Amino acid sequence: MKNILALLSLVLLLAASCDKHEEPQPEPVPFSLKSAELIEQSFDFNWNIFKALNDEAEAGDNVVLSSLSIMQAFGMAISGAGGDNLDEMLSVFGFDSAEGLHEAYKNIREALASADPKVVTEIVNSAWYRDTYTIKESFFETLGKYYDAEISGLDFSDEEKSKQIINSWVNNATHKKIPSIVEDISPEHVLFLINAVYFNGEWSSKFDKGKTIDAPFYLTDGGSVEVKMMQQKADFVLSHGEGYSALRLPYGDGTFNMTVILPSEASSNDELINNLGGIWKELIKDSHKVEVNVSLPRFKLECDYELIPALQSLGMKLAFSDDRGFENIGAGGLIISEVLHKTFIEVDERGTEAAAVTSIGFELTSMPQELEFRVDRPFVFVISEKRTGAILFSGKVENPLG
Repeated sequence: MKNILALLSLVLLLAASCDKHEEPQPEPVPFSLKSAELIEQSFDFNWNIFKALNDEAEAGDNVVLSSLSIMQAFGMAISGAGGDNLDEMLSVFGFDSAEGLHEAYKNIREALASADPKVVTEIVNSAWYRDTYTIKESFFETLGKYYDAEISGLDFSDEEKSKQIINSWVNNATHKKIPSIVEDISPEHVLFLINAVYFNGEWSSKFDKGKTIDAPFYLTDGGSVEVKMMQQKADFVLSHGEGYSALRLPYGDGTFNMTVILPSEASSNDELINNLGGIWKELIKDSHKVEVNVSLPRFKLECDYELIPALQSLGMKLAFSDDRGFENIGAGGLIISEVLHKTFIEVDERGTEAAAVTSIGFELTSMPQELEFRVDRPFVFVISEKRTGAILFSGKVENPLG
């Protein structure tokens, strides 16, 4: 099983029917028009980072990430960025001002926390700094105002104790799904910015465990594995497009959903991911529900990444090399030395439990017929929230067994 980890000292851990009816639409979040537009323009980052990580993956690897976690962690980092480094970082995340980014990220975090009382969504941030290093008060003020970050100074010279304190926070924030993110604290480390995201939602229409069967799942390489295939017949939003079919599985009151996107026999997950931004814009417009026979494998995956190469491929370079790029944090020349991202997801008959941590580390330098949606080959999934449009988790499943 391939683990997905992302540490950066910012711990970021389908067809027509005569029985068609409309899916109820939730009330929109009362964002200002400006904030709503800023949130929407940032969505491209979801697909860009997904594609970048998929490009790095070996053939047959599963990929699971939380762009929401990555964005929250880097939002905190951007609080201390300046000059060309700030402009470069903002561009990668789809913003032209730090204030706009901070406001949008705060709105998303607060809206998701209360979006559905039947779904647990927790997004928490923290900053851990070397107690002998002076951090500018304005940096801490921004972290508190927009990210509600827990801020603590630690004696990093006591490496084991500092790691235990930080990783205990991570373990608690992810409900023990991701026990740790910080592996080493070097003499050069002065700051870790960490985000954790936890999601736990029950399906609006649960799968009956008694109907789960052993069935083959056909792998990209032509082989197959035996999986626990969950089954149910119910009304869902089912969509078809060029090269894919997609099924929307709601959680709780229907505000949160998992969209399962299955490539056609002639297509692949990689082709889907390369075009996912455009496909997603079409999928979120669909609201027609039809009765569908659904077969979906149980899966439990863990992944971990070092995100710097992927972020560099998206155009973020100065943050990792320009020792003047974070002068709004403190003196001495800071660069980001690591960006670690870890994710966990488990999908079963009850619903979905998922967690992610991102850590950013800073160092000194100096129809008429019955419809069927059978997921018995590799697929892509996206967990999203309707009102904000926020994407919490996304990934591709090449092998449900890991």
